[in-house]
Amino acid sequence: MDRRINNLETAAYNFEDFIQYCKEMPEKVKIEYDAMLNAREQFSLNTKADLLAFIGNNGLEDLEYKNTELWRNNKRKNIKIMIDAYKFRSNEKLGYIAFMKVPTGNYMIKSFHLDYEKLTLKDVSYNL
Repeated sequence: MDRRINNLETAAYNFEDFIQYCKEMPEKVKIEYDAMLNAREQFSLNTKADLLAFIGNNGLEDLEYKNTELWRNNKRKNIKIMIDAYKFRSNEKLGYIAFMKVPTGNYMIKSFHLDYEKLTLKDVSYNL
């Protein structure tokens, strides 16, 4: 798989590992409620299976690493959990995905939505 991802050396997780989990071990990938709601409303990915198949089958085109941050809402402050964020394109839509790996070894998709930073007034009609 030839993915061009910028600045991978600063990401906390191996993106290809995340893709493999989505594709081959979907039971080990959890999705936050708002991320699933946005996937449904903004990308017509109506179920967890739809979203994970989309990710696992290279639906995230022109993937671009954005940043890695410490998970601020972690209730277990003694465990450091990082969140990786990426921007992507899917057809004419510009998107954003953020995920983390929790201590159980499972991945959690924290965010999945349109990339509001890159939207211009012209883009709004294509993205909605």
